[in-house]
Amino acid sequence: MLFVFAVNSFAQTTKVTLSTEEKSFISEHPTIVLGTDQSWEPYVIVSPSGKMSGYDAEILERINKLTGAKFTLAAGKWSEMQSKAKSHEIDGLSTGTAATERASYLNFSTPYLTLQKSVFVSTGNPHAIEKPEDLQNKTLVIQKGNLADIKLAEQYKNSHILYVDTVEELFSAISTGAADATFGNGATLYLANKLGMPYLHIAFHLPQKLDLVFGVRKDWPAAISILNKALSTLSPHEKTHIQTKWFSAQTVSAIERNRNELTLSAYERYVVDQAPHIRMCVGPNWLPFTSINTEQKYQGVTADLMAIISERLSTNFTLVPTSEWSESITFMKEKSCDIITAITPTQARTEFLTFTHPVLTSPIVLATRQDQFFISDLSSITDNPIAIIKNSAAASLVKQHYPQLNIIDVASIKEGLRKLSEKKVFGYIDSLEVIAHNVSKEHYVNIKISSTLPIDFDLAIGVRKDWPEWVPILNKAIQSISEEDKRKIQNHWIGIKYEKGFDYNLIWSTLAAISVLIFLVLYRYRVITEYNKKLEELNQKLSKQAMTDQLTQLPNRYLLDQEIQRVIASSKRYQEPFSMVLFDLDYFKEINDVYGHQMGDEVLMRVSSEMERATRDADLLGRWGGEEFLLVCPKTNLAGALKLANKIREHLAQQRFLTGKQITLSAGVAEFGKDENYHSMLKRLDDSLYSAKQSGRNTIRYSESHNENKE
Repeated sequence: MLFVFAVNSFAQTTKVTLSTEEKSFISEHPTIVLGTDQSWEPYVIVSPSGKMSGYDAEILERINKLTGAKFTLAAGKWSEMQSKAKSHEIDGLSTGTAATERASYLNFSTPYLTLQKSVFVSTGNPHAIEKPEDLQNKTLVIQKGNLADIKLAEQYKNSHILYVDTVEELFSAISTGAADATFGNGATLYLANKLGMPYLHIAFHLPQKLDLVFGVRKDWPAAISILNKALSTLSPHEKTHIQTKWFSAQTVSAIERNRNELTLSAYERYVVDQAPHIRMCVGPNWLPFTSINTEQKYQGVTADLMAIISERLSTNFTLVPTSEWSESITFMKEKSCDIITAITPTQARTEFLTFTHPVLTSPIVLATRQDQFFISDLSSITDNPIAIIKNSAAASLVKQHYPQLNIIDVASIKEGLRKLSEKKVFGYIDSLEVIAHNVSKEHYVNIKISSTLPIDFDLAIGVRKDWPEWVPILNKAIQSISEEDKRKIQNHWIGIKYEKGFDYNLIWSTLAAISVLIFLVLYRYRVITEYNKKLEELNQKLSKQAMTDQLTQLPNRYLLDQEIQRVIASSKRYQEPFSMVLFDLDYFKEINDVYGHQMGDEVLMRVSSEMERATRDADLLGRWGGEEFLLVCPKTNLAGALKLANKIREHLAQQRFLTGKQITLSAGVAEFGKDENYHSMLKRLDDSLYSAKQSGRNTIRYSESHNENKE
């Protein structure tokens, strides 16, 4: 009874007492619109129909019931919401902090939620970031407009800030290595998992707390008074109850991976409940992974896996029968099906599908007749017809990797293997398990595996493009299936027996052929793996040689050109500063003339090493040619580049070469202009360097505009 009373007491909280002025304000302003970011779940969750839910929405709903006001949420880009609040297009902001920059146009409520701030890194913590000092000289990624995190990042003076527009871009920057760390709170891991991007790891907690407040336009003080009265009325127990409801799936540990349990957030459960029957397309003739039998029932490895997913999500997958794989693909394009199983993501398919994480992986192989030799390179058989199932991932992947192959479309593996056995095609390409299963089933004794391709099938679930909210839900279900369960299901289907009155001589012949086939495939796979490893090492070595100056081991002009183009594109996209410094050794010709070129080379190696020691981690120093070195400085304005150039010049001047001889540098500095191109910036650098040389050397000149050089 006590428990029931405590829970039900949430709805029985006494309404707050409002002043005459506050009541008048509510009467004059029937709706108060607060803006927030559309991607900040679970603070605010926007359903496909536009309905708002989430922590902020529920807190405002309680405030509205307590006061009679109508505070509502509008979701969009955070930067746009701030602009709209400033111009009074909307009435204020939610999910924000009491930032000084916003105090000129907003009044702030007392905090409605306080969370611990943490530093997040990529899974595995590759840079060993474990304490605040480890953030020095690291790149921190921050969403534009997030003033609290921007201020926090600026406390780390030697770090570099990468600004992005969306949360998805932020997570992507961490996972790809474009950034080393970011800041977050209790909602960060929740959102990463919801988006199907579980790449984050908490490195350490910060002493700072995140106090979220409501902000309302400056000329509406009564609105803040109303909010504060309602917030003070909410009991700590009620606030905790609401927070637990929306943040219960915020950590990876909260995503229960028990084989019989699956934890979904409130919104994810709402999505599942809205679609109790999901239409499912499958591959009708692709055992052991997927097939439709004569009774129009789904069977195979993925059928058993989807049965587990269906049970754990408490939803029904309704099979839409098709006769060919191409028909299943057409149905997905026409939205006659909602999902499709055992499908490999390809670029073409992203136009009408989104994909889950891979459920299974299978090697792609080439089958030929027994009279053919093993084939190490498919480019040697370009004149021969190769059968592949039409519209399959194998067709797309093989055409991408081997565009010169003579591809023959077939409707099914049954047709492909029959044509191969009858010598109507030279080979057939498909999954290793699928070929082995069907060779055994159809008793082919004249077919073998002749090549293992360097590409695999990543078998995922494809979801119709307009249902993206289902991808993270299905990912959770996939992750909940243990590897042991997957292995048992695969063993059942790949080891299946057929009991149809076989000719026992044929059985022993078939088993012998399959045993030899498996041995040869494994042996060939090992040979190819070793060969590919050596080839990859050689390619890496050649690639490094092509982009590295052989004397100094710094990036050469080719690599510098590529990096400059990339940094220019990034600078334009994110509207960030970018500068370069062109250095030249003073009187280097005299060193070569007096001491010889061998000694000159040793000086260049020592100089490059000293210069590199004085640069930052985010900078790129390379040899431009002769005794010239180019420094690329991303996210650095002219003042910062000048400071860095002087630091390098002074550091080198303190070193001693050739039994006490001092070597100095001259340098030209330029910041990339808004409407400038690569070549005009290089010309300004050259002109600035020339000016420094003409001014007595051991000095720096900079170009402030296209035609102006200064000291």
